Amino acid sequence: MNNGDVCDYVRRTIDPHKNKYIADSCVKEGYGQSCGGYLKDCNKKYISQKEHFLNYYDDKAEKPPTYAYLRCPQLLLFIAEIAGVSRKNLEKAYEIVKNYEDANKLKDDEKNGNYMWGKPAFRELKSEIHISDVVRIIKEVKNWDVVRERTMKLK
Repeated sequence: MNNGDVCDYVRRTIDPHKNKYIADSCVKEGYGQSCGGYLKDCNKKYISQKEHFLNYYDDKAEKPPTYAYLRCPQLLLFIAEIAGVSRKNLEKAYEIVKNYEDANKLKDDEKNGNYMWGKPAFRELKSEIHISDVVRIIKEVKNWDVVRERTMKLK
């Protein structure tokens, strides 16, 4: 799949009004990136991660997914969640974000997408959600049901 295929899936099937996504909870609770990038100014306006994903990847439709290089924790959580990473792993990853921000007094603060970059906690987050494996699976298959089936087997 390429980014366009993933965007089509997100556009058709993801409804943040019907389902509660951990990534959206992250933002609503004051964790994660709060300015820069998809949040042009630091006004802490809530934007769903569906909207965040589509805004960023719609113009990159023909390119292959490179999500493992993302720096925004809530977008990484969102991608892992829609791909089928276990709830247990998602919750552990979210705890990593919360613990990092709480320990560094960053909750509800202005944070660009790089605020965790290069930190051990960020590597833990990415490992917990198997983001490299998730991206490989997305690239290899053409059917989103197969993506979810294979991702759900990650431990």
